[in-house]
Amino acid sequence: MRSRRTLLAGLGTLGAATLAGCSALPLGDDDSERADVSLPADAVDPLSWPPSPFPVAVPETLATAHEERATELLAAVPDEPTVANGAISEDLRSQRARAADRLDDPVEVPWPTERLSLWRSRREAAAAARGAHRAATGDGDASAVADRRRTVRADLGSFVADHEYRASSPLEAVLVHAPVEDLTAECRRRLRPVPAYPDDPVAAPFRAGEAVGTVERARATLADARGLRDAYLRERDDPPSQWSAVIEASDRLRFAVGRTYSTVDAVVDADEPPVDADLDGTPARTLFEETSRHVRATHDDFEDRRADGDAATAVVEAGRTLAAVESLRTAIDGIRDGAYRESVTVESVTRTAERARAAIAAVDDSDHRRLATRIARPALETFDFVPTRIEDGYTDAARVQGDLARVELYARAVPAATAFVTERLD
Repeated sequence: MRSRRTLLAGLGTLGAATLAGCSALPLGDDDSERADVSLPADAVDPLSWPPSPFPVAVPETLATAHEERATELLAAVPDEPTVANGAISEDLRSQRARAADRLDDPVEVPWPTERLSLWRSRREAAAAARGAHRAATGDGDASAVADRRRTVRADLGSFVADHEYRASSPLEAVLVHAPVEDLTAECRRRLRPVPAYPDDPVAAPFRAGEAVGTVERARATLADARGLRDAYLRERDDPPSQWSAVIEASDRLRFAVGRTYSTVDAVVDADEPPVDADLDGTPARTLFEETSRHVRATHDDFEDRRADGDAATAVVEAGRTLAAVESLRTAIDGIRDGAYRESVTVESVTRTAERARAAIAAVDDSDHRRLATRIARPALETFDFVPTRIEDGYTDAARVQGDLARVELYARAVPAATAFVTERLD
């Protein structure tokens, strides 16, 4: 395996060494039969995520506040709302019922921060139901919605102005303040007046409800940002500001990310693998296309977060970009050598899933596990969707195997990328 110093030079590849080190990699020739394979619902078991990378416990009170607010909002909507328009009455009943059902659904998410996201969504749905009902019954108030939006925007501005990256170390500052920055960025997006509150809310009650729900979600998101920051600060003894250290690390990483991305940008822009072979219907096609998209997306996210001044998040996105580029280079090496082109079977999908699972487990066992887990999150999310897509019949076997191969290669690249990023934070 190449050293971390190669990554410093902008390459950072495990490349052929990773490929050679995995004897179970699928190999085949271009003339292999590519028949459709029906995957059983249990072909890929759900993934157990590593522990949360947030460095302190997330207070239960944050989720409870969302639950109580959602319950309060929905209680203001009658079970059988009735307005003059019978079709709208039925739609209001359906919307309320869906929101109520969501409140009763079990919360099955891997991390406490994900639980908060789920409850913010439920709170938004309850607010949308209440807003739609008020609009349909003539109680809609555009000025009240605008006032709430302005209030949340002002609170967000104050919060961001006071955001100093206080933490025990630069590394811990990234672990704490990157998720806080994610929340403030989400809050800012939801404060845009889209959808606009309609001029005639009685005629467009559901658009009115959507506008109300969006502002409610912004308010909830800012509350979680504040709650996570405060939860951390309560567990540390007056930690200093790490602002300068994190910004300097982001600046240093910019050059490494730029050099590394330049090694694959032509391939990414071409949208076709640099091999003279027909890859249609093979895992190789999905592996290349989706890995290329991921490289482009992570690089764009890194540049965007730097431009927005979100230095802690930019550090995480730098690690993701380095790992994504590494996984693409390794994928291309493998495809050129004939990998990922064989006929897909239930057994080959299962084997690929197990390799992906093992690669994720190695992330949890690596140095600086918390940062590695945060950088690895795209792999966790991709794996998480696979069993559901198989069960729902939304995918084919070759795509499943390609996605799982992508998870494996990305997860294998994460420890080296994490070590590189950590060195820039020291």
